[in-house]
Amino acid sequence: MKIAQLRRTVQLLSLAGMVAVPLLNSRGINAVSGSFYSVEIGRLLLTDPLIAIQPLLATMTIDATLLASALIPAGLALVLGRVFCSWVCPQNTLSELSDAVGTRLGGRRFFAPTPGPLVRYTVLAVILAITLLYGFPLASLLSAPGIISVQTARFIYEGTVGLELVLIGGIILAELFLVRRVWCNHLCPVGSMLSLFRFKKTMRVVMAEEGEHACIHCRECAKACQLGLNPMGGEIAPQCHNCGACIDACQEMTGERRPLSFRF
Repeated sequence: MKIAQLRRTVQLLSLAGMVAVPLLNSRGINAVSGSFYSVEIGRLLLTDPLIAIQPLLATMTIDATLLASALIPAGLALVLGRVFCSWVCPQNTLSELSDAVGTRLGGRRFFAPTPGPLVRYTVLAVILAITLLYGFPLASLLSAPGIISVQTARFIYEGTVGLELVLIGGIILAELFLVRRVWCNHLCPVGSMLSLFRFKKTMRVVMAEEGEHACIHCRECAKACQLGLNPMGGEIAPQCHNCGACIDACQEMTGERRPLSFRF
């Protein structure tokens, strides 16, 4: 099975769960509750690390329970990289769809060049600084997966949605007509926070030493990357979110030799 097929399955399950949870909750079934801000599974609480750190910055007090609830998401990112972004996040799924539509329309879009992770981390730093200085939870208003999941639940409960969806619509329109994948690639604070949790052994896309002899320099891996990255160009973290599209493209061209692969 190709990585893409497995990833599409996980994405669909994620979207189905996002709809099923509020539907079940509305009928009194609360084994799972919450959103992509924070979700409770039985007695287990999981919180987006960016959301968990906000009260600490805003009030300068430690909520041990809240911080502890961010350990599992942070730990998964430490081991598997930003797989939440490419395998689970509903905004990424929408952006992939809009990117495919934009490509079919043949619009003149481009990938915004970024000097390393400078833009990504500058945006994150500004958001955290505003929370620290003014006590304003800006990250909650800019968390695309949180907004989508909460507004989905609101629509199921009330039949209406909030103005927060303006951000989601703006992202889709900007990526559809202006700059390809600009939100996930450069601006999303959730992805930026998750990208901080990595070390030497975090899973990433690499070319094996023996792969250099198998590579035919077709650049299909770079063409397959929706974030405009070039796996052959060296270090692609923290932009890469481990979707595996480049690995599938590489295997299709080189067969079982697979110069590119996920490695820890």
